[in-house]
Amino acid sequence: MATADKVLSILELFTIEKPEWTVDAVATTLDLSGSTAYQYVRSLVNAGLLVQSKGGRYMVGPAVIELDRLMRHCDPLIHRAQGPLRDLVAAVQGEAVGLLCRIYRLRVMCVDQYLARAPDASISYERGRPMPLSRGAASKVILANLSARTLRRLYDADPAGLKAEGFGGSWEEFKREIRKLRKVEALATVGELDPGMMGISAAVFDTDGDVLGSIGVVVVAAAYKNDEARIVAVKTAVAEAGAAVTRALREG
Repeated sequence: MATADKVLSILELFTIEKPEWTVDAVATTLDLSGSTAYQYVRSLVNAGLLVQSKGGRYMVGPAVIELDRLMRHCDPLIHRAQGPLRDLVAAVQGEAVGLLCRIYRLRVMCVDQYLARAPDASISYERGRPMPLSRGAASKVILANLSARTLRRLYDADPAGLKAEGFGGSWEEFKREIRKLRKVEALATVGELDPGMMGISAAVFDTDGDVLGSIGVVVVAAAYKNDEARIVAVKTAVAEAGAAVTRALREG
């Protein structure tokens, strides 16, 4: 595992469910020697990414907030998408959460969120939380547009998991499912991450034409039940938002 991957893996251990870790626990969980784990933890402490608490435990440090602020101020994707994301939520004319996501280490991360009136339900796509590529509209629309090499790497990493998610039991079947998804400009899924919620997302591409992320909304599915015209209208708005962000990135 590369150094950067080890650092990220250590930071990802510090979740709300378990916000404090000892060096020994880090070493055991990540299959590192005690001395190696200590070196990484001390480096993260020196960088302000971790701080030591009582009993030899460590927790996330304030430098994480500084890096988050830096990204919010400097990331071209976030800046170019702010207007389209707000326009998209306004176009939905209801309770909706606007999501801007990007691909991240064969996963998907929400990097910005916007809502005018929040749905009366929580959603899994919280800003900063990595999510799988195989579930939910925000992820699947990115998955559908990945390069063949990346798709192969993803498949080889977890063929059983992808089969369980409905992507077929072989590489050829997986590719067929991907081709189906790729034909859709704005992809809609219901209940794949949160019961009763519908996600609708479109891909966003960088200046080289490679998929960079997705933009979309999460709404209460019941509000759209048996209203195909409304669903089509939202899909159209989402597709236009994806095209607007892609165009803005290419124009600089």
